[in-house]
Amino acid sequence: MTTTADVCLIVEGTYPFVTGGVSAWLDQLIRALPELRFAILHIAATEEARPPLAYTLPPNVTDMRVIGVHGGRELARSGARVPPEAWEEVRTFHDAMIDGRGELGALLRVLAPTPESGPTPHDFIHGKSSWGVVRALYEARAPSVSFIDYFWTYRFTHLPIFRLMRIEVPLARVYHTVSTGWAGLAAAIVRARTGRPMLLTEHGIYSRERRMEIDQAEWIYAQRQAPMSLSLGGGFFKELWARLFARLSFVTYTHADLIVTIFEGNRRAQIDDGADPQRTLVVPNGIDVERFASLPRESAGPGTFRVGLVGRVVPIKDVKTFIRAVRIVTESAPGTTAKVVGPTDEDPEYVAECQALVASLGLQERVEFTGRADVSQHYPRLDVVVLTSVSEGLPLVILEASAAGIPVVASDVGACRELLEGRTPDDRALGPSGLVTGIADPGDTATALLALARDPGLREEMGQAGRARVRTHYQETDLVRRYRDIYDRLLAMPAAS
Repeated sequence: MTTTADVCLIVEGTYPFVTGGVSAWLDQLIRALPELRFAILHIAATEEARPPLAYTLPPNVTDMRVIGVHGGRELARSGARVPPEAWEEVRTFHDAMIDGRGELGALLRVLAPTPESGPTPHDFIHGKSSWGVVRALYEARAPSVSFIDYFWTYRFTHLPIFRLMRIEVPLARVYHTVSTGWAGLAAAIVRARTGRPMLLTEHGIYSRERRMEIDQAEWIYAQRQAPMSLSLGGGFFKELWARLFARLSFVTYTHADLIVTIFEGNRRAQIDDGADPQRTLVVPNGIDVERFASLPRESAGPGTFRVGLVGRVVPIKDVKTFIRAVRIVTESAPGTTAKVVGPTDEDPEYVAECQALVASLGLQERVEFTGRADVSQHYPRLDVVVLTSVSEGLPLVILEASAAGIPVVASDVGACRELLEGRTPDDRALGPSGLVTGIADPGDTATALLALARDPGLREEMGQAGRARVRTHYQETDLVRRYRDIYDRLLAMPAAS
């Protein structure tokens, strides 16, 4: 007999296979609510490329499944011929999305009324009828660009949608997605099909983070047959991918019963992107403050200045700006050493680029990449923690460092400014617990670091302000209480008809 979980968490590329802020938050939440039974639906690129678990699953996780949205290969078999009305519904949904609508019910009733029913993804991607639909879309919307590029982009963007419409998800009373994107679409499909309540928690605004990645991407087809249009930014195909993720966010917002994020700036962004203000709520992250406050501080010798970036070595963390800032700091503070504390296995190419930059700047003896590590072993030996990210939500690293009494230098993204300067009058009265810098600005980062290197008293003062701030506003117990109340509210809701 299949057990019905209280909450099914729908995640994309994170817990329990990848460490980091969202994964740590999920593990924290599951363990703090042992009375609830959780299932996990993990959405990956392919089901075959499953990495080892980065977390030991708590005993109240009763089910876990991995779904590959790109699959790796599609079986050349048919489930049922795609009827004309199904293609017409696909076209209607396309038009509705352009007009700012995103209701999935009618689409599901025609394409996949139940999991594993109706035409297979292969039927929708291959065959003469599929070819005709792609041709019609191309001629109506993009006749000036390469048809081959359009054809393959259609396949890459639509295969995950058709796959997600057919998946069988764990049975649960509430479905909780921790992002929009493919995870949000999966949750919206379940909400439309079952009527069970749906909760969205966004730490970072998914569509905007994907936009930044797309703008920098080299793998997306460039427009080849027509001049670039200023209105298309990085080109037609980059714009197409960016619109896809924006529309997936809109679909998620449309179907969610409650939309939670971690600071007010994110909530305003969600509303701008189509979320109903009446269904939005801010719940800040929280940590076990005493775990980090109790860490012993290890002093260094005179003239020594120890800085560390704590996070994954990936482009969104902009580790290169940190490395360049360290190079500038060493010119005035020769006793400076630096660590990059975090996993190096997510983007090996970017890691290699960072290591090459360290070598080219002559910092091999000063900059250490620790790889995956227990951060509590490193905080006692850091004078300043640095975040140079180009996008963040509410970084747990800042909360941890502040609880440990370490000042932070952070780029002005997400909630970093309010974490370091306060978000209410009472909070601001505690004083700054770090310095805020420009995005992708090594000079500004270096200036902030040098100000702290030259003034140990300021470091101590900011460290004390940080401890007071997290004790007052960012306790794990407050986070758990808020989510227990949210789950209780949704678990009490009847399924929508």
